[in-house]
Amino acid sequence: MKLMSNFRPIKNTYTKQLFFYLKWHFILMKKLQIWLKRYRLHFLIWAIYIAYECIYVYLVYSESAKPLVYITHYIIILCLFYSHANIALSWALQNKITAIWRVPLVILTELGVYLLCSYVNDFVLEKLIILPAGSLHFSYQYVIRNGYRCLFFVGFSSGYHFLQTYSKERVKTARLERERLNEIISRQKAEQELSKAQNAFLKAQINPHFLFNTLDFIYHHITSVSPVAADAVVTLAEMMRFAIDADKMGEYIRLGDEIEQVNNLLYLNHLRKNEELPFNFSCEPGLEERYIIPLVLLTLTENIFKHGDLTKGQTASLEVYSNAGMMIIASVNVSSRTRKNSNGTGLANIRKRLEYAYGNAVDVNYFQDDNNYFRVTIRIPLPLLNENTRALPSSVNTDKVLPHEHVDPS
Repeated sequence: MKLMSNFRPIKNTYTKQLFFYLKWHFILMKKLQIWLKRYRLHFLIWAIYIAYECIYVYLVYSESAKPLVYITHYIIILCLFYSHANIALSWALQNKITAIWRVPLVILTELGVYLLCSYVNDFVLEKLIILPAGSLHFSYQYVIRNGYRCLFFVGFSSGYHFLQTYSKERVKTARLERERLNEIISRQKAEQELSKAQNAFLKAQINPHFLFNTLDFIYHHITSVSPVAADAVVTLAEMMRFAIDADKMGEYIRLGDEIEQVNNLLYLNHLRKNEELPFNFSCEPGLEERYIIPLVLLTLTENIFKHGDLTKGQTASLEVYSNAGMMIIASVNVSSRTRKNSNGTGLANIRKRLEYAYGNAVDVNYFQDDNNYFRVTIRIPLPLLNENTRALPSSVNTDKVLPHEHVDPS
């Protein structure tokens, strides 16, 4: 047993090492595959050129060297070609003025380095008896022959550099053109959205006038016939004005102002049902003077009437109270919807608005329990409800304000 316990750590170590090796092997093979795919055209062109040159030398001069001679010479040529195109010429052409002396300097330096590398390479090959002994002579002909070969590939490398630069510039120009077109399209879309917003704003300016003037007309024509219906019109007008002006109220409103609209909503539903509603609403004294974002209580109340079961025996409640430095808004009602059908869009909107206004300090929780009771609890720190307190701006006084005094429907 002791031997087995000592064996397991060793086995686990080997497994980890094997896994690490396989992982890096896969990564390297993947990168190599990408690299070969990227430069496959280069490999093809060089293979064709090297094959052409070897065949030409053999057919014309009836000479052929050992493979290692070709390999070492072409490695020097490839290094010259790509270092000149990607490094040396890029440095030499950075500035038009300095390019006058940098380009000749680069070519002379490359010529000297190439001659030195070629001579050292041939010297080593001769010592290894790969080249015939005594075949290497650093003479005028040697310099001319290898110098011409160096300048030959430098010329091709320069052409490759300019072709590569031209291709990059074309790609860059195409990208900038796409960005410019996308910017034009975005600007046009923004202008269209602005135009739509302006039209919507104009409609919003017209529609409330039409709505409130129509309600005013209805009120004056039914007030003598049905005071209860007239009172319902007044209550509805007040609620509609509050909802329409919600986006003009500023960030925060007095809680008591929204409580008035909750009472109006309860009153209208009481008129519709013509009976006492099983709905209990309460607010702790003093909290009416706190400030909160608009349409929180009103949305919760509307959700209860829209999705709650308010038949006899099914009581709903909405409470506003304080506890442990928090203002708590809690609602409970029997849901008329199943859990699958309850998407909670209105509550999700409330959560987003509260989190935007108060950050992570606010807590919004809602769920439907096993007894089909839908519960909502909102907790907001009381100190936050004193900040940025601003009163409601008065509505535009172009619409008549209807007299409002609840009439007993009985």
